[in-house]
Amino acid sequence: MTPVRVAAVGVGGWGRVLADAARKDTGLAIVACTSRSADNRAAFAKAYACRDLPSFDAVLADRDVEGVLVTTPHSVHAEQVVAAAEAGKHVFVDKPFTLTLADAKRATDACRRARVVLGVGHQRRRQAAHRALKRLIDEGTLGRPTQIEGNFSANIGFTLKPGMWRTVRAETPGGPMTNLGIHHVDTYRYLLGPIVRVLALVRRVALTGVEIDDSTSVLFEFASGSLGYLGTSWVHANRTATITVHGTEAQAWSEEDGARLFLARRAFQVGRQLVTNPAIWRVLEHKLYFDELYDALFYRPAVAVSAALRRNVEEPVVERSLDEIGSGTIQVGGEVARVQSGLLRMYAVAIAFAVCVLVVVFVAVR
Repeated sequence: MTPVRVAAVGVGGWGRVLADAARKDTGLAIVACTSRSADNRAAFAKAYACRDLPSFDAVLADRDVEGVLVTTPHSVHAEQVVAAAEAGKHVFVDKPFTLTLADAKRATDACRRARVVLGVGHQRRRQAAHRALKRLIDEGTLGRPTQIEGNFSANIGFTLKPGMWRTVRAETPGGPMTNLGIHHVDTYRYLLGPIVRVLALVRRVALTGVEIDDSTSVLFEFASGSLGYLGTSWVHANRTATITVHGTEAQAWSEEDGARLFLARRAFQVGRQLVTNPAIWRVLEHKLYFDELYDALFYRPAVAVSAALRRNVEEPVVERSLDEIGSGTIQVGGEVARVQSGLLRMYAVAIAFAVCVLVVVFVAVR
């Protein structure tokens, strides 16, 4: 297959990420680059064996360039997409696509008229756990989705300094929503469909020395009737990337940037009534979310509990490409779950055995 010849427009950190990805048999070939900094252009051209072009206009005029990878400041995305389309170049532009709805429509229309391909950098909907979560929704495993919640935050705010283009309000009008939360919004739409109403609060809670906000909270109403909420921040102590979908029959959630997926069915609530010790229930509720174990715990001998754990705890994940979900994930009774350490496994087995004995005694006494 003949690769599509593309130019990197913007050669910063994310431009290099895309260039590295393009090398991995993607059907793309980086043949040119451009940037405002001559030194950065030269360094990128040397690293990726491509031509150093002095300007975006030079890229558009270059007949050898078939498409562009745009990773420039947000405020110029719309103009660059329109110009590329009018020059007959295919376009991949990093998020945010544009900063206004009017610009988004203008850029989309330009690509449609020119019949060029337009792609936007919302790759997180393609993460393994989110694909699996979409399957669970579409197959009805969760019942009717009622709510979706998530948080996508980082500690990048502590590295921002005056003068950086990302610290300018005109470039980042939604604070962390512009760079981080927008990814989750795309994933929410992928999972639950169109959003029809939004309410948001944006504040500068902790940042000093820069003019942008650092924390955003958003409420959503979906066309389906489901509701959602999202938190995103630049000043969390640690990176946070989680999504949970609550349904009438089950709940499922992803953690660690889509590397792990968990599922909890409503059926396990039957057994909850038999466990009155909060400490015992806390271990069961948070670590043992699978039907087979609950069935074994309350309706079969304790030996079955141990067997279920031993049999499943080291197996790779489910049928249908569950290996995508990542290391440390296991399948028990068709559910995706995780027992985090050998100590916890032993503790869980001991608790399961004790509860089974109590249940047997309770039934015998009755």
